[in-house]
Amino acid sequence: MIVFDTLDELESYQGVFPAIGVITGVMDRSLPYDEGPGRYTVPEDSSVVYIIDENLSSDKGFEAERHEGKTLMEIVLEGDELVSADGSVFRMEPGRFLIYSGDAAVKRGVAYTLPSHFKAVRFIF
Repeated sequence: MIVFDTLDELESYQGVFPAIGVITGVMDRSLPYDEGPGRYTVPEDSSVVYIIDENLSSDKGFEAERHEGKTLMEIVLEGDELVSADGSVFRMEPGRFLIYSGDAAVKRGVAYTLPSHFKAVRFIF
């Protein structure tokens, strides 16, 4: 299952993805905006981790690390990029999120127009 929507609608998916309650708490505290690149564990729920990275988009992008048996949610915090998940392409920009399977073949960091800097957070649950 792939979900692509706006952050305003994030809480409406909590029935399908219970971890969204924890993720909403992290986002409400602006932690991914304030923290630098790295891997973090959510103190309230150690089964939810998040990775913050900053990259330069390119015409070819890069293969994303797979997380077998997990679900991922990506949110672009600054800039924009195209993300391809199992052949479907999504334009990621601030205010949007994408949920996909950790088993999916994902390409990230594809430039929408010209290469640009972007900062993203990926929650793994």
